[in-house]
Amino acid sequence: MDPSRLPADWGWKVTRPSGLGFDDDPVDYSACLRDGRGILIEETPGVPLRRRKQPWHRAAPHASGANYLPFTIEIPFGLWIFTLVPNDDEERSGRTWSQKIWFRVPAWWALGPQGRTAAALLTRLEKLTWDEILTLRRSYNKAWPTDREDPAWYEAQDLAATADRATLKNALIKHTEAALGRAARLHGKRVRNFSDEQKTVCFAAAALAIEALARRLLGPLRLALGDVHTYPVPAWADTL
Repeated sequence: MDPSRLPADWGWKVTRPSGLGFDDDPVDYSACLRDGRGILIEETPGVPLRRRKQPWHRAAPHASGANYLPFTIEIPFGLWIFTLVPNDDEERSGRTWSQKIWFRVPAWWALGPQGRTAAALLTRLEKLTWDEILTLRRSYNKAWPTDREDPAWYEAQDLAATADRATLKNALIKHTEAALGRAARLHGKRVRNFSDEQKTVCFAAAALAIEALARRLLGPLRLALGDVHTYPVPAWADTL
């Protein structure tokens, strides 16, 4: 199955690896799949949502195509496929709708065509020592000295837009920024926005999103932590 060519009426659902929803979502999606139960979509807690048309704005955008990918700052996560099912309770204001969970898919699908490598990068960043973060800072200047400007970043932005990967690029950048920030906080430190260490991981994220210019965009990361393609893929990325 190709994650970029899913039926138009399928949607994504991102959960904790256990299948439980995040934050204020108390649903156990794993149990719903096992028991064949639908999940009623609510306007507010305890108040069913009624609509005449499929309420994707209250669930998740279509899973097909490359314009949208599910995003959560939580790592690791689980990924599920669902459809919206109308309930047989039509009123003037419309009918209620439920989510039907069809199956679990590999979490790396949410991270793009190189999702396994992206998951490996995020997991590696979560485990950084402070010395390694400082090495990321120094490696950026080694790869691109401050007295010259490498156009790779601007080329990457243009390529991402042309290849319809801009949303993916931005999502992976958010993931890497969050992972780097969490690693720094473990050591009682913080990472400034637009710092060299942040740019190093963001460039790597862009490389994994668009694939082109990968050698140049991955250069600073390679100097600090080696080849990202050799990092072990975490189990959660492939779990079904």
